[in-house]
Amino acid sequence: MRNDDSFAAAYKMGDVVGLVIYKVAADGTLNGLWTIAGNGGNGTEVLVPVR
Repeated sequence: MRNDDSFAAAYKMGDVVGLVIYKVAADGTLNGLWTIAGNGGNGTEVLVPVR
């Protein structure tokens, strides 16, 4: 789902589900914050478009 400069997605890895929310930068970079259901905490990632 996208709303303005935010993009959110749910994902599944085997029997585990997670959620990631990205902020979309003007240059197309996605700055993400993710979590996995049933696990404490979260993580971050940055996705950079190939040019």
